[in-house]
Amino acid sequence: MTGPLRRAALVLGALACAGAASAAWWPFGEPSDGKIRPAAALAAAGRWSDVVESLAPQFMQTLRGTDLRSAYVLRGEALERLGRPDEALGDYQVGIGLYPKSVLLLTRGANLLHREGLDEHAREFFARILALEPKNADAHLGLAEIERRLGFLDRSAAHYQAALQTLKTRADLWRDYAEVLLAQNQQWPADLALRKALELEPRDADAHVLLAFARRAQGDYNEALLQLDVAAGLGAGVGTLRAKALWLLEAGKLPEARAAAERVLRSSPADGAALWVRARARLAAGDLSGAEADLSAAEAAEDGGFSARAAKALRAALVELKARREAALYQK
Repeated sequence: MTGPLRRAALVLGALACAGAASAAWWPFGEPSDGKIRPAAALAAAGRWSDVVESLAPQFMQTLRGTDLRSAYVLRGEALERLGRPDEALGDYQVGIGLYPKSVLLLTRGANLLHREGLDEHAREFFARILALEPKNADAHLGLAEIERRLGFLDRSAAHYQAALQTLKTRADLWRDYAEVLLAQNQQWPADLALRKALELEPRDADAHVLLAFARRAQGDYNEALLQLDVAAGLGAGVGTLRAKALWLLEAGKLPEARAAAERVLRSSPADGAALWVRARARLAAGDLSGAEADLSAAEAAEDGGFSARAAKALRAALVELKARREAALYQK
């Protein structure tokens, strides 16, 4: 986040609160005189540099009412498209100062702040939008994402529900809402939300993965594994195969778990979780040397996560077991 953008965010907050008084003399009800139409046509054609040039400060001073309000929206969008968020926020801040009840300007400013990680300021603006329009879906969605990022899952879920009242055909929102529900251990509502997401977008690999987690949490391993297979077929990646190997191990299906782990290892030979699964399968089959080799490799895996720690503990137990067996054979 650049320094100018942070400063602009602070000014934006101050102007939004004080803007009503400073804007009183502007003729809000004045109809458009058409001056903004050429700039709007350039925006429709995606000619963003030309939009900024056409809305030069000298020209902006000739505008009033709805044309001036629209000009700040167009300039802000053009500057965003050109990768100049500091300047875009500056235009939005002036526009909001002049038109503090413009939901469109507030939304543009709030979304820009949210994208740039300035959620504290974005949150305030989304709240101002809801004060003007309690059912505004964009504001509810912005707050849903912010509350989720901050870990307030109850609030996030409530805002997703409100946003989906209007944006009910957005498969991605049903999926994101389901992910929040899963984090709250609400598997059945999450299952329903994911079914809705997949009804709208059947080829959403992420939704299939989430549905697999929901079904596993409900104890339905067969459906969970089926959903992982569907996701893998849609290009979900190696993580899906890794999950399948681990879940097959959980379900006690050791030969299938080993086969799934070996699929992962063909593309990622140092995958700690897959090595752990294959080691467990080899150990159950009595292949102590093979299990120990896999556990040593898993212990040294780059991820250094649970599989590495578990492998270290199991390998130590395995070494002790082998030592006891060798001692028993020697005594005989």
